[in-house]
Amino acid sequence: MTGTVQGALFGDPVTVETTEHGPMATQDPREVARIVTLAQDPGLFVVERSGLVLRADPARPGCADAVSRHDGDTVVQLLDTGHLRLGGSHHLHHAREEGPARSVLVPKQTRDMVSRWTHLRPISVPTPAPAPRKAAQRSTGLIGVDVVAPGKALVCLGDTGQGGTVLRDEGRYRVENDHGALVGHASSYRAAARLLARYHGYTPGPVEIDHEHRLHRR
Repeated sequence: MTGTVQGALFGDPVTVETTEHGPMATQDPREVARIVTLAQDPGLFVVERSGLVLRADPARPGCADAVSRHDGDTVVQLLDTGHLRLGGSHHLHHAREEGPARSVLVPKQTRDMVSRWTHLRPISVPTPAPAPRKAAQRSTGLIGVDVVAPGKALVCLGDTGQGGTVLRDEGRYRVENDHGALVGHASSYRAAARLLARYHGYTPGPVEIDHEHRLHRR
């Protein structure tokens, strides 16, 4: 008897270029299902200012711990593809600090997708082809993100003279180039800055976020 075998979630296996500051993509549906389960129980959160992904501590209400780099990158990937969404802001305690973080929500279509996987045969792990060698790219250096108004930021890619605009759009962020053309969507200002750097052909450098609009409040 034969059954259906679930392939890679986002299509054929791909090799994603990463840097010290860039996320590592996953093609393993089992990893995706595990992250979706964590988002539902005990719950996940994203600190927008730093991009840090936290996991709720069920033993300490109002407290959370940072997830591993791999799990954090997978959360960012699922947010960018719309399989997860950002919810409301919560006040959390983490590592002797406290502040706001947005909850990670699991849309119904994602829950249904993961539920269907329980009826599939075990997934074989494909052997990826060797990654082609790529020409070295110039780094942007420090990327400046100036949040000029709630939900709007201007991005300057170091001293390259290039950048773009980031606008909050239904739980995600719309990323535009200098001419207002759509580049894509991102899960946070930090992810949007990295997306713009790659769009312009640069290796993303560190990202510094400045909430300018807070300086003008009375």
